[in-house]
Amino acid sequence: MSDVYRARIFERDKWICQLCHRKVNQRAVVPHPKAPVLDHIIPLNDDGTHEPANVQCAHFLCNSIKSDRGGGEQLLLIG
Repeated sequence: MSDVYRARIFERDKWICQLCHRKVNQRAVVPHPKAPVLDHIIPLNDDGTHEPANVQCAHFLCNSIKSDRGGGEQLLLIG
């Protein structure tokens, strides 16, 4: 299992929310709805892993709405 570095994941994903496919606000911090956060594609509580292959960039709001659902749903949450 590899270490997860937030900045590397955000750069890899080009600062695009992988749930709604819109840019995150690089300067925003949680709890701002467009702040960048890490989303576990397969949630940890569903035996997902904390490694680069299972995390992606997401808006705080999109990730909050997704909650602990997994399966890589495509969500169009914020505009």
